[in-house]
Amino acid sequence: AIEWISQQPWCNGKVGMMGGSYRGMVQWLTLKQKPKALVSMVPTASVGPGIDFPKSNGIFYNYALQWLTFTSGRSSNTNMFGNGTYWYNKALRKFHKKLPFNQWDDIALGARNEIFQKWIAHPEFDEYWQGFYPTAEEYAGFDLPILTITGYFDGDQPGAMTYYKGHHANANQSALDKHYLIYGPWSHAGTRTPVTELGGLKFGEDSKLNMLKLHREWFDWTMKGKEKPEFLKDRVAIYMMKENEWQYDESYDALSADTLTYYLSSPESEAKNLHNQGKLIADVPGKEGPDQFVYDPLDTTLEASNTGSDFYLDPSAGYGDDKLVYISKPLEKEMSLIGQMELGAYIELDVKDTDIVVAAYEKTALGETVYLGRDQLRARYRDGLETSKLVKPGEVNFYKFDDFYFTARKLSKGSRIMIEITHSNYPSTQKNYNSGKDVSTESGADAQVATVKLHHSKKYPSYFKLPVRK
Repeated sequence: AIEWISQQPWCNGKVGMMGGSYRGMVQWLTLKQKPKALVSMVPTASVGPGIDFPKSNGIFYNYALQWLTFTSGRSSNTNMFGNGTYWYNKALRKFHKKLPFNQWDDIALGARNEIFQKWIAHPEFDEYWQGFYPTAEEYAGFDLPILTITGYFDGDQPGAMTYYKGHHANANQSALDKHYLIYGPWSHAGTRTPVTELGGLKFGEDSKLNMLKLHREWFDWTMKGKEKPEFLKDRVAIYMMKENEWQYDESYDALSADTLTYYLSSPESEAKNLHNQGKLIADVPGKEGPDQFVYDPLDTTLEASNTGSDFYLDPSAGYGDDKLVYISKPLEKEMSLIGQMELGAYIELDVKDTDIVVAAYEKTALGETVYLGRDQLRARYRDGLETSKLVKPGEVNFYKFDDFYFTARKLSKGSRIMIEITHSNYPSTQKNYNSGKDVSTESGADAQVATVKLHHSKKYPSYFKLPVRK
């Protein structure tokens, strides 16, 4: 299509590409084909097949089928796709009846969906998914102006940054000098139409970029030789939440200067909730016993959560007995959180597999609970998404949760950092019944109760790291 366009009498032979989500992914897939006429592109919120869609960290989610319904047929099925009540009720049926995930298409639509079945037949990040991405050699050959756009709350941030980092790991400096990155306080849709409030978080008016104007200025600069967009003051632009201002740097790696490291500890508690909390401390603890929570897959009680419009300010975080909670002392001074957080945890299971979720919050001196980010990990993928390795019950293994979304927020003096570690038991995702079988085929009949023990001691120094500028 690009070569055809370039040969038309109304075209000067130069073609640019823009678009978000699926259309962002398509730009990278097109670039793999090396069309000579493609001279500039703006991939926004680009889907990462096998990384953030139709699964995240190896865990599939219901929405994959909903999307396939939208795109099936000769025209988009907007009404079916947008009927949230329908999809939620079908998800509840699967959840409460404890049906296997590979029946999700039958449950929701009354028929098998060939593409859905093909996707779930590839639970690892194998050659099927890897084939969507440019190779190292292909990345090295990409030498055109690229403007990557994503958001802190963009569900396709992992995909967008996989392409960005792949290019930066393989291309020469001349090509990288032409690759710009914008990180805003946006959701997936917000990367196209920014807003100044999201989930109770409020941002300055300057966060609401005029995206069409920015695109036009980008193409005028890169394709017509006009002035560089005024907004692009350096190759990386990030929006500092709470401080509410744009900040710039010459490279992604230069954004975070320091690391604030906490160690998990609970010498006088069971770390069960905010009333019996564990601690995030500065030094490796001494000899301490593990904390634990129990996950029963047959328990279909839906946990209470903040379902209002201020969902990123969730006062229920840290409460409940089926989770572990660790909290720091108040910060002695304000600092900027910039980058991806990381939890390193030494965990012991009594089953072959389970799913674990961690979330991080800022507990302000004023009593607010501000969401900072989350990550999840299927135990069998603790050594990487490419290979499944079941757990040996009773063995302590190291789990690195290092796929938190990138974020940038000013942390206030007096605030405390809180992390919450729990199981994954939601109607919206593929449910792990802990048997060690192919998770898509598991049902309630395979369910095994999991006791998850988190070790923290001199021998097992479980930690939580925040990338900061102090």
